[in-house]
Amino acid sequence: MKTITHLFICTILTGLFWACADDDGPESVRIAEPTDITAGFIIRQDNSGEVEIFPSAKGANAFVINFGDGSEASGEIAAGQSVSHTYTEGNYTLEITAKNLNGNSATATKELVLSFLPPENLEVTIDRDNANPFTVTVSATADHAAGFEVYFGEDENEEPAFITPEETASHEYRDIGTYTIRVVALSGGTATTEYTEDVEISTPLVLPITFEIPTVAYDFYYFGGGDGTMAALTDNPAPDNTNNSSTVAAYTKPPGSETWAGISAVINGGVDFSASTAIAVDVYAPEAGMPVLLKMEKEGDPDTFVEFRQHTTVAGEWETLVFDLSARDESAVYSTLVLFFNFDIPGEGETYYFDNIRPAFPELPLTFEDPVSYPWMNFGGATSGIADNPDKSGINTSEKVTGLFKGEGAETWAGSNIMLDGPIDLSGSQVISIKTWSPVNNATVLLKLEDSGSDHAVEISSVTTKTEEWETLSFDFSGTDNLENLDVITIFMDFDQTGRGDTFYFDDIALTH
Repeated sequence: MKTITHLFICTILTGLFWACADDDGPESVRIAEPTDITAGFIIRQDNSGEVEIFPSAKGANAFVINFGDGSEASGEIAAGQSVSHTYTEGNYTLEITAKNLNGNSATATKELVLSFLPPENLEVTIDRDNANPFTVTVSATADHAAGFEVYFGEDENEEPAFITPEETASHEYRDIGTYTIRVVALSGGTATTEYTEDVEISTPLVLPITFEIPTVAYDFYYFGGGDGTMAALTDNPAPDNTNNSSTVAAYTKPPGSETWAGISAVINGGVDFSASTAIAVDVYAPEAGMPVLLKMEKEGDPDTFVEFRQHTTVAGEWETLVFDLSARDESAVYSTLVLFFNFDIPGEGETYYFDNIRPAFPELPLTFEDPVSYPWMNFGGATSGIADNPDKSGINTSEKVTGLFKGEGAETWAGSNIMLDGPIDLSGSQVISIKTWSPVNNATVLLKLEDSGSDHAVEISSVTTKTEEWETLSFDFSGTDNLENLDVITIFMDFDQTGRGDTFYFDDIALTH
């Protein structure tokens, strides 16, 4: 009885040809030539050189194999059957001819490596999938190896994946943990060579980064000083209203470190800037006035980056710094997040704490002056964006406002909305004021407050009384039920009127106390 141990399969595609009927003769059945011709090998691991060959193809009912060693070709082998052949050590190119019922045939080649020496110089590559951190891919090479068994270490009675030197094996783990990957290199003999490596599977690092989830590997690595060290997770040194989390990250800038020393981490899948083009970070620094630089680098290309610098304003207290990254290349994926504390100044062993790295959304009051993106979402033919104040006079002399262009023929309900950093606190006041500049008089302005997590919304309208002049409109929600969890502001200018190509401006959206 034969001892069958390992099966290595690779596929060779051939062209597809069709039999043609004779125009002058009777009709015949058209049967395509065989395709997808391949062969599997089972090599006996007893140094005998015996190989069992399993030919297969689509549309074939018989095969003939030229063994590639100068010996006579096989006889006809029926589909589903195999043939045994004994080889000496070496590399062989087999020719597999597949035939169909009409007698049409096609031929493909298959490489066979047969070595009785144990595999040597085994090299294994284990790659993590950037898009899915639960997936790893393994490839291997070794001298004298005909193939490899790959064990991923998740199941006790695991059946190994078999790969050739040109192939890879992938596996998606079901849960987090540390797993031992074992690769066994096989030759034509009984001797094998093995390689093992532990891989840690953890929850992907994505925004927001809170340092509170135990299954996430918060790997922020030092550079420019203390290289290889990771930012430590520690208790919050001074919980307050800005940051009352339990766990934060600490970075100590090593004495004598480079002026550009800092820490970096890779964000799984890159940062999604579709909702906000700014990133907020809670920072606790030993002094006010310290420069903090946040930099995002393109995946696989650190020379492509976007950065923004802020300065601390308090010492020994938490504050939120917002970094405007709107200057980025919108076609690039930015996955490496870099933080420089006290940038451009050598380290003196001082410690900085940071926490809650997240997309930055605005909060009331909306003044449109802060270095934070205002991601207005438009609908119905309206377009909104930050603009220069068209009339710095009267009640509004600020530099920046928001302009809403209601295009020619825009829907009567055209408008724009924006998500806030959190729900509006309407417990103390239920009146919201907006400074408005309208090119037409008696334009209805509708203010709608929405809950992003449900269909709940409330709305109040007001009417402009001036033309091309700033005025304050008030929207009183005091008689409205359920004013909780409202975190989206939607504005309709000249509501209920078809667009006429006018631009409206508004500013200083605030609660009136």
